[in-house]
Amino acid sequence: MNYAARVAIACAVLGSSGCGTFRGQPVPQAPVPIAAADPILEAVSTGWQNLVSDRRGLRAGAVLKLSGPEGAERLNQNVVVARPGRFRMEILAFLVTAAVLVVDDDRYDYFQSLPRIRDSGPVYPHLLYDIAGVPLTLEQAVHFLLGAPPPRRGLHPAAGLRFPDGVVQVDLHDGRDQLARRLAFDAEGRLLRAEDFAPGGQLHWRVGYDRYRQVGAQPFAHTIDFEFPRLSSRASVAFRTVELDPDTPGGVFRLDVPDEAPEAP
Repeated sequence: MNYAARVAIACAVLGSSGCGTFRGQPVPQAPVPIAAADPILEAVSTGWQNLVSDRRGLRAGAVLKLSGPEGAERLNQNVVVARPGRFRMEILAFLVTAAVLVVDDDRYDYFQSLPRIRDSGPVYPHLLYDIAGVPLTLEQAVHFLLGAPPPRRGLHPAAGLRFPDGVVQVDLHDGRDQLARRLAFDAEGRLLRAEDFAPGGQLHWRVGYDRYRQVGAQPFAHTIDFEFPRLSSRASVAFRTVELDPDTPGGVFRLDVPDEAPEAP
């Protein structure tokens, strides 16, 4: 029995306990608490993370939408990702490549056609923000694109809720028993939402996964929505095409452009 089937059966068992019905007008049902020791919490959280960690990379066409204090932007792009640290992003304008960013482990190379810029160097935390306005590190972006947030060490399931529609919410606490991350999974065990919290309880980010479709033998979310409260900004990725674990020759992560392009100031 596969992971999704086991989770669905467990969720059904939880939903059948203590849920009486009344004749006539339906009575709204409150979510049912799930004890920290209940195996369903560990099953959905670690099971999905393990499924996603087996994905070695992707090749995709996508639309990136950004909104924040500085305005809104829509970018068509092609993306290639290969674990652990290889990344290629092509930004398109009228079906023509307007800019290319490639990352091969700890170094990046960037080319922009108008204005004509060539830049390269060691990868730094705000690289994606400087180039595409995305407030994520490259490591975070790779994890999110492949279907789950970056793992955090030392977290354990501390509480949970099961909602009438089958959604299971898992609260993960850190070593000080403070809420560090909250996850929500649908009745089939697919990740719907993840939230990450600072030690003081402030929300770092929220990400939602939607429009699941089969890619090969795996469910893959074709829409990812981000919220960054501290920056008052949002972002969304809508995949047009997705290929999981494609062949990615080393040349994909190298940049070949004319030498006459001026260096960035």
